Amino acid sequence: MSVAELLSAPDLSALALLAGDPAGVVRAVRVVAGLPELRALGPGDLAVVVPAVAVQAQGHQFDVALRDTAATGAAAVVLTGVDADAVEPTARRIADRCGLALLVAPSDAEPTALVLAVARELGGDTDSALARVDSARRLIAGAATADAVLAAAAEALATDVAVRDPDRAEPAALVEVDGAADGYVVAKVPREARGAWVVAARIVVRLAADAYARAVAGSRRTALAPIHDRGRLLGELLLAPEPERAPLVARARALGLAVDGWHQVLRFELSSSLPEPTGMAGSGQTEAVGSTALDAVLADSGPDAVDSWHGTRIGGDVLLVRTTGTKPGASAARIAHRAATTALAAARDRFPGLVLRCGIGGVYRRAEGLRSSATDARAALAATRQSTPARDVVAIDALGLNRMLVEWYASDTTRASVDDMLAPLAELGSQAAADAIRTLQSYLDHQGSPAKAAKDLNVHPQTIAYRLRKITTLLHVDLDDAEQRLALQLACRAWLMR
Repeated sequence: MSVAELLSAPDLSALALLAGDPAGVVRAVRVVAGLPELRALGPGDLAVVVPAVAVQAQGHQFDVALRDTAATGAAAVVLTGVDADAVEPTARRIADRCGLALLVAPSDAEPTALVLAVARELGGDTDSALARVDSARRLIAGAATADAVLAAAAEALATDVAVRDPDRAEPAALVEVDGAADGYVVAKVPREARGAWVVAARIVVRLAADAYARAVAGSRRTALAPIHDRGRLLGELLLAPEPERAPLVARARALGLAVDGWHQVLRFELSSSLPEPTGMAGSGQTEAVGSTALDAVLADSGPDAVDSWHGTRIGGDVLLVRTTGTKPGASAARIAHRAATTALAAARDRFPGLVLRCGIGGVYRRAEGLRSSATDARAALAATRQSTPARDVVAIDALGLNRMLVEWYASDTTRASVDDMLAPLAELGSQAAADAIRTLQSYLDHQGSPAKAAKDLNVHPQTIAYRLRKITTLLHVDLDDAEQRLALQLACRAWLMR
């Protein structure tokens, strides 16, 4: 190992290079208890000079011995028990001229401990690896920021440590911030790295990756705390009855939320449970998806949009709300659709197998407009279930005339009425109920023509006639009554939005 590499070891980093060449290769370590022993060193030796001899570093005799030492091919001389200032300039000049590394140890350093430390490094044994790991553990534990964590790991390993994509065979550890991958902590492999260094580096980058992730997560939570507070308040505004809204609006203004501005709501529906091994359910699942969605949208929108986007939850749904002080104009639709697709992609990437859909509400002003946009978004979500082929994102403004039906069905009262009206058909079972309701809808859509309904559904007209007799018997309806026909036609279309 070179002198410079030895100086990077945790137990040897306190040695100070006074003069000479740190690139010299060290092959063995010796204890020197007398000046004559310096002249007996061999090529590549590192001499640890005991204090009784090192005090002679102030005299001409030491200068001569140092010159003779360099002639043997020795790599370095370490003085113990003396201050660096006590070493004569002549000795330093000799070391520089001869390329012999001249070092001084801390005043409390034990020569024997130094010899053992150098021997461990030269041998590349497990003690050396453990020493690096222990040094890294102590340094990383004292690091307060993500950058400080990387600096601590770099100091312990005496190499560059950064968050980047690893090259082949580089020690690396995945950083997971709140369960999401956020790069790798990678240690650059020195040219002269030995097996013990590699073993230590693999452990150190894992320690660093975990500490780095905690530091980043803490920093993000601190930065996003005001956003989450405002998001929770938006959720309260959406759910509060009329008499309770005024104080909530006042609180929103005090928090700096542009509640009197323009609002647009994106509502996400989770229609399946998260698979193992995440093991989350209920509100925990919704909160995790909501945090992931909001973080992705904020990252994609840039720093100028931090105060515009907020996240909240209503029941099992995730809501993202964009709030601006001025009317967003024609760009609102594009921004909302991009945010929706970004959020969906991030949630699916973090939670594979999760089924998500998004409804986008319109843009409205003030607190009343916030509720209007949320109602729109809920209606648009219903349209995602109705669309053929299925669509992951539907904006209320893109529904055209169908918007009236969707908004009508978004009402809790309407859905209850539809369920009551079609309950006898629903009791037939999922497939039989779907066949019966599609048959009834097609028959009514084609002005009571069994032939056209049969062509639409690709079945025989007699099948339509048979199904209609059964349907009218179960529902106790008269298809010749115009009001009943209209009610059934709306109910069928609404039921198929599920």
